[in-house]
Amino acid sequence: MRIDVDHTDSGKNYRIPADNPFVDHAGVRPEIWAYGLRNPWRISFDRVTGDLWCGDVGWELWEMLHRIERGGNYGWSIMEGPQPINTELSRGPTPILAPVVQHSHTESSSITEGLTYYGKRHPELSGTHIYADYDTGKFWGIRYVDGQVVEQQTLADSTHRVVSFGEDRQGEFYFLDHIAGTIHTLEKNPTVDRKSTFPLALSQSGLFKSLSKQIPERGVIPYAINAEPWADHASSQRWVAIPNSQAINSATGSWSFPVNSVLVKTLSLEMRAGDADSRRAIETQLLHFDGQDWMPYTYRWNDEQTDAHLVGAAGEERQIAIEDLNAPGGKRLQHWQFAGRAECQRCHNKYAGTVLGFTPPQLNYRSDGSQLDHFAAIQLISTALSADQTPKLANPHDVTAPIDDRARAYLHANCGHCHRMSAGGSVMSYMHFDLPLEQTNLLGKPTQGDFGIQGSQVVAPGAPYRSVLPYRLAKLGGGRMPRLCSNEVDAGGFALVCNWIAQLPPNSTESSEVVGADNDRNLAQKVRELASTNDSTELQTMIEQLLRSTSGAMALLHAIDERTLPAKATKLTTSLGSRHTNSAVRDLFERFLAPDERVARLGSVVQPEAILTLAGDTERGRKLYFDTPSVSCKNCHRLEEQGVALGPDLSGIARKLNATQLLESILEPSKVIDPSFQSYLVATVDGQIQSGLLVRRDEQVVVLKNAANEEISIESESIEQMVPQGVSLMPELLVRDMTAQQVADLIAFLSTLKSATP
Repeated sequence: MRIDVDHTDSGKNYRIPADNPFVDHAGVRPEIWAYGLRNPWRISFDRVTGDLWCGDVGWELWEMLHRIERGGNYGWSIMEGPQPINTELSRGPTPILAPVVQHSHTESSSITEGLTYYGKRHPELSGTHIYADYDTGKFWGIRYVDGQVVEQQTLADSTHRVVSFGEDRQGEFYFLDHIAGTIHTLEKNPTVDRKSTFPLALSQSGLFKSLSKQIPERGVIPYAINAEPWADHASSQRWVAIPNSQAINSATGSWSFPVNSVLVKTLSLEMRAGDADSRRAIETQLLHFDGQDWMPYTYRWNDEQTDAHLVGAAGEERQIAIEDLNAPGGKRLQHWQFAGRAECQRCHNKYAGTVLGFTPPQLNYRSDGSQLDHFAAIQLISTALSADQTPKLANPHDVTAPIDDRARAYLHANCGHCHRMSAGGSVMSYMHFDLPLEQTNLLGKPTQGDFGIQGSQVVAPGAPYRSVLPYRLAKLGGGRMPRLCSNEVDAGGFALVCNWIAQLPPNSTESSEVVGADNDRNLAQKVRELASTNDSTELQTMIEQLLRSTSGAMALLHAIDERTLPAKATKLTTSLGSRHTNSAVRDLFERFLAPDERVARLGSVVQPEAILTLAGDTERGRKLYFDTPSVSCKNCHRLEEQGVALGPDLSGIARKLNATQLLESILEPSKVIDPSFQSYLVATVDGQIQSGLLVRRDEQVVVLKNAANEEISIESESIEQMVPQGVSLMPELLVRDMTAQQVADLIAFLSTLKSATP
């Protein structure tokens, strides 16, 4: 908002400036200067240029830095940076503007806007706009000239929780560490070219006596926890290493660790499902305490199982083939994600205590004796803790434990680190186990989509099929939880949460909840009736009726995962469900498809070289271009007398660009913009904002063509400002929901377009 606090007007303690952009716009508060920001964290004015900068904390995928313009629309909640979110919503009275800079959540997760530097201590940074990230401690600098970024660099990679910036009278800048409550500045690194001594291989860490056999060195102590988080079918081994003869201070509720303490976890997969002897190590994760912060590192095991090597800060991905008799074709092709360090820190955050597994409720574990007693006896912890008086998480897979304890432990281990106060979960619910259910904020309406579930709640007591929480656990694709580093559905976890919700007593004062529970019981009864149906046609009709709703699909899936649905009905349900026209239903059953039939979505991190190695099919590419609604090229480009002539005609595009350049133009449309398709933003003296391609400009009029392919004429004398935009009208990541093969097919087709339209 922009208001004049030096004057009053119309009974207000302030005046609305006459040149605010929406003063004369019906239905809009005239105080508004710009809109569509999700969660701004700091703004700053460049004291030389007057530019207003805003850091915008993202949702699931992106962090944004905006240059705020008069009447600017920054997209939320239709867009999160380049990522479409709610495309069906109204876009507002002015066009959506792209961020000046956007960072994916592989490198940033909570942006803190800074300032533009004009001090003398670092002359090489003069005129550089500096900002940081709260979670990762990284600092970046950009130079912004004539409407575009001409330079971007990483300035520092720190351990600070940067919450704010300030300047002194000499123009030197300082930043505030929120956790430590201390003020800092940046200094030039005198050893910038020094080679890192950090172990690049796990064999160099000194943690293992026999790395291949995972036998730890003396003083590296194995431990177990009660509630193992879901790890895409992997099992875990855990160790803790405390330097020298020191101990963890366990005298208070929040344990403190000596400097250079290390927590270690190795994740292993069975190469033949059900055969423990076929288990192979996939990755080893480390948390290293540097005295102030726990820093995460991931090591990827080699095929020979002789060593593991440090994964880069952005993370990695790989495909793993698992022999599984229960999978289609007897093989499960598993997509494995090695988390980037910023992603690790989103879960291992300060609000959750950073250390997630090595806590009293998790360590209050009994095998041959109390694990806590053992730790006190070997002086790993400073103070003995009574197992009977220490809170204890249940084992979610222990069927003898109360279902409330099992389900709450499951949510704590898999969701509670993010879904707690201030910890980063975009939904304000609290899933740690030590809160009464009534205080978790789980019993209300969903705020991030209902997926077509009628009368939905996050948790609807007595009605699991009206609850969004188990749906998110069961689906693949967008909206799936856990959000990070999981690509396989935990069928047992889904069934556990469904059974827990089903036994929760509906609130008798809320008739809708009671009706919801009755509806769920009716759905469950219809699913049970499938067992007594022998006629194939009748069976298919009954299943198709249930699959008409998301709730009915969840009831069928629950029965499949509980193994109560007969084999014939299971086979037909998974076949119909995995090919359903409703994506909310289809996403529940995609896991039953053979690996080559699944949707291998590209997502937000696209590897161009991997796409270019694929052999594209020209005819499939043609069909994608012309016949697939989700492929939107024809919405802006003309080809074979079809499409809209907003962007370049594609008829002879292959004479200008090779396959590599074609792919780059799709993935990064703003990297190289043809001057004839440069977009402009025009602000008029009466507060109107327009943007589009420049069609014509003379002394009388400027004509733009907007994203809807409409020509807009603006009288030249009414133009207050006209600036070129540094971004293309073509959005980023248009192909994120396509597969790599589909993009390869599309590139193959475009590569044949060498003849221009006559």
